[in-house]
Amino acid sequence: MTGVKSTDQAVLFLYGGAALVQALKSGLLPLQDELSFLSPYIDLDQWQGGGTQAVTAQEFQTELALDYQRLPDNIRQLLSFEAFQGQADKLADSIRARVLANRQPADLGYNKRRLDKIGFLRLFSSALSHFGWSTLADNQSGICVALNSRSPMFLPTAGQPVLLRRVSYGAEHAFAISANNPLPGFFCDHAEHRARDEWRVAYARSTTSAAEIRLPKNAVTQIYTSINTPPALKQAVQDLVAQDMRYRQVQLFEVQPDTLRWQLSAKPFARA
Repeated sequence: MTGVKSTDQAVLFLYGGAALVQALKSGLLPLQDELSFLSPYIDLDQWQGGGTQAVTAQEFQTELALDYQRLPDNIRQLLSFEAFQGQADKLADSIRARVLANRQPADLGYNKRRLDKIGFLRLFSSALSHFGWSTLADNQSGICVALNSRSPMFLPTAGQPVLLRRVSYGAEHAFAISANNPLPGFFCDHAEHRARDEWRVAYARSTTSAAEIRLPKNAVTQIYTSINTPPALKQAVQDLVAQDMRYRQVQLFEVQPDTLRWQLSAKPFARA
């Protein structure tokens, strides 16, 4: 593939249909808010009651730390928490029983009300993602936009919280909200999808204009079209780069099936 390497995390790729070209003309990116792609795991509370929902590693560690804090001071001075953790197997049954006994309805499953307050983008590490092109770019008929991951659009400010993280695949459930887990469930996916190497960026919807985010200068570095992208849409992309000063430095590429393997490849767009 010519251009920025797909493993270069300074660049992240956004896939979309014809509407994405129109958004670029307005200097905006539409944010998503539909979370069905997280199902059925995000709806775990519907299928698992309080007594059957497993005690998570997060819950277990929290209760274990409380047990340690309950020890007399003189014992804690002689016994480090790491050494105490080494005895966790002996305490496991009682810890799990306490977690289940103390569990509140709010502790079950993921906090979907919190997720309902965000708008987001699904981003990928490659411009050659089969999932991106087949599913998110309307069966190869849309476009892919390379975004500079160091752009201000990915940086939080006092008035606009932003959270950009790589997706974790096949991770243990962790329902509790914390500094390390501010949006439980949102940055997770099935282990089978690991090859997608997806990133997600979340914006607080109360701080965004409607359901869109404004593109800062130089945020877009490349635009890709594919084999089913209609000629009129390809022309619209060329016109955008040729006529709009915001995109004059953007490189154009065409994506096609690779000639040697079952994979995609890209080459510089042959401009007229």
